[in-house]
Amino acid sequence: MKLKGLNIRKNSAGTWYVSLRSTGKLLAKAKSRDELDAILEGPDFLHAYSTAERKRRKVYSAGTLGALVERYKAGRRWAKLATRTKADYDKVLLYLDPLFEDNAAEYETVDIVEARDSAAADKGDKFSDFVLAVLSAVFSDALEAGLIKANPVLGVARLYKANKDANRRWSADEWEKAFMASPDHLRPVLAIAKHCGLRGQDIARLRWENYRTDPDMGKVLAFIPRKNGDKVGEITIGVPAELRKLLDAMKAGDGVVQPASNAPICRNSLGKAYPSENAMRQVWQQVKLSDAFRKALPNSHDLTLHGLRVTFSSELRESGFTDREVADMLGDLSEGMGKRYSRGAEMRKTSIRVHKKRVQNGS
Repeated sequence: MKLKGLNIRKNSAGTWYVSLRSTGKLLAKAKSRDELDAILEGPDFLHAYSTAERKRRKVYSAGTLGALVERYKAGRRWAKLATRTKADYDKVLLYLDPLFEDNAAEYETVDIVEARDSAAADKGDKFSDFVLAVLSAVFSDALEAGLIKANPVLGVARLYKANKDANRRWSADEWEKAFMASPDHLRPVLAIAKHCGLRGQDIARLRWENYRTDPDMGKVLAFIPRKNGDKVGEITIGVPAELRKLLDAMKAGDGVVQPASNAPICRNSLGKAYPSENAMRQVWQQVKLSDAFRKALPNSHDLTLHGLRVTFSSELRESGFTDREVADMLGDLSEGMGKRYSRGAEMRKTSIRVHKKRVQNGS
């Protein structure tokens, strides 16, 4: 989404700055344009931009949609959202800005359907589903506070139909050739996703302190996932030999200076931490457009980073692990349960069983 009202400039020392043109508020700075572009793509910047824009605008009258949005964003529900989710919601709210003067109490189902269809026509079915999700959250918050009598979003159908093969499993041949066609800085991202099944948002946050020695599994990645982390707690995943070889070589550094414990494991081409999962996806898209990738895998343009997580879980199931054990390793919640479904010691037992069987299978 193109953001309006930004002033991007470079000073005589070569430092890049971006600020809000209307107020002059500085939003970000970077040492190079590439670094600045990476920042602009990140969820933290979008949140900063949205906040600055909101403060610049006038205060919305009580009862307007804008006032309900302001209330929602100041409340606990918004505060509990993940950074990535806030960024996605902010994109929707920027799109809905022309409606903020509307009287929220007058909204009916037909108005929501119109907003949904307009969003679908402008930005596609998937975005229209985000519009419904955001509006439903705002109206639900207002309904709970007694500001409106009903949530007009309830009962409105979603339009987006996910492609079940959108994040398909990688074949062994695809994995080997794609890994070799990828730049060195992206290989740890691919390997951690393939061998440990982590989400991109967790890979981006991994630090060397998360790569630990373990008495039962040798080396592990121990971390609290961003999604469901408050429910599943810390996940410990045994690191198989192939990934361990890669990570140990990276951790050794140049033999004299090793990376600090709080340094990121995965870095982009500039040697900086990936600002977001989306930044990783963009690099992966560039890899798939490269001559090396197209020559090696001319029919695999649909491979995704999340598909490696699917590959990890599929291989566990084929090794005989139950759905619950696989969910343990992925940090997912069990179906129909809103509680920890693998607590502490039980989760560790599952991880040890998985690691030992993978070692026996030579994976």
